[in-house]
Amino acid sequence: MHAGPDFMEAKVRIGNIDWAGSIEIHVKASHWYAHDHSSNLDYDKVILHVVWKNDLEVCRNDNTTIPTLELFDKVDQGVLERFVNLIYQRAVYPCHPYLSKVKDTSVLSMIDKTMAQRLDEKADDIQKIFLDTGKDWEETSYRILFRNFGFKVNQDNMFLLSKLVPFRILARHRKNRLQTEALLFGTAGFLEKVCDTYSQKLRDEYVFLRYKYSLRSSFLKRYQWRFLRLRPQNFPTIRIAQIAKLLGNMDKIFSTITGSPSVKDIMNRFNIKQNVYWQHHYDFGKRSKQKLSGIGRNSVYNILINTYVPILTAYARNIKDRNYLTKAHEFLEVVPPENNHIIRKWVKIGIQPVSSFESQGLIELSNSYCNKKKCLNCNIGKDILLNNH
Repeated sequence: MHAGPDFMEAKVRIGNIDWAGSIEIHVKASHWYAHDHSSNLDYDKVILHVVWKNDLEVCRNDNTTIPTLELFDKVDQGVLERFVNLIYQRAVYPCHPYLSKVKDTSVLSMIDKTMAQRLDEKADDIQKIFLDTGKDWEETSYRILFRNFGFKVNQDNMFLLSKLVPFRILARHRKNRLQTEALLFGTAGFLEKVCDTYSQKLRDEYVFLRYKYSLRSSFLKRYQWRFLRLRPQNFPTIRIAQIAKLLGNMDKIFSTITGSPSVKDIMNRFNIKQNVYWQHHYDFGKRSKQKLSGIGRNSVYNILINTYVPILTAYARNIKDRNYLTKAHEFLEVVPPENNHIIRKWVKIGIQPVSSFESQGLIELSNSYCNKKKCLNCNIGKDILLNNH
């Protein structure tokens, strides 16, 4: 951060004279000397000193007085009081006590704004991965899909697994279920110990394929994967088995995403069950008391929100075709809202999202504005401050 005035190359009209120079901002005018600006010649170029309280006349080194704008008596004290109440509000969402009086348009416009920001952030993430793959949309889609199958707790390991076993390699074996699973489970570090006939077959296949493709076998280890506090259905072993089955039925990933499928089509595509072994085992050699189902509806919705929509958004930006962005928005409008701890807090104070478009916007609003108390940058906060709620 530079050590000069807050704003450079400014133009200000004072009376009938136009001034060009810098602008400095302080809470109190006396901070000019407290911050030792008088010893820095850069501050001799200041043409306006903006302060909350003008408690001291400030001069340049040539003893000319710097024009000062005091804001204290120019701000509505009711607005200031409401702002202080917001900032020091101890509720999860500072606007909670005033929400019933806030205009619906203020809430909806803010959700639209934060939803757009969230999509931009996700598209930026996709763009980085796209460049890392050498601008390969197929490989990019493959990595994002894998990461999504980690469902937060194991997403980093799943993403790394997709990089260690590239799509071009896995695609050659997608019709051979045993080889596909061997490549994935072996590289993931799950075949270091053999405990039954199935794991022995996988290990034998993996040893051959590892040398064939010069895969790094020691990069991922079993202990890196998280099982604690997860339902068996969400164990990484089950998720790897599911994505192996899914990719066996999917010739291309990127064209499947961009091919304008309906939500119903996507639900049907993901309506798969992992192989029989993983329907009755949650880990190698460990049988489940209950039969484990395939990919659940909510998991598919999650994949739609966090794989399909970001890729469509990033692709729309790359080829400058808003039709793909429109499709991404349509998905979000159709998919039901998420049910997580952030959304439950919003519902508790009276804001009920009707779609994932709104729930995604509320998540971004919470993370980027409410948690940071950026009420002045929020349409809801502005409504509260300006309309005497």
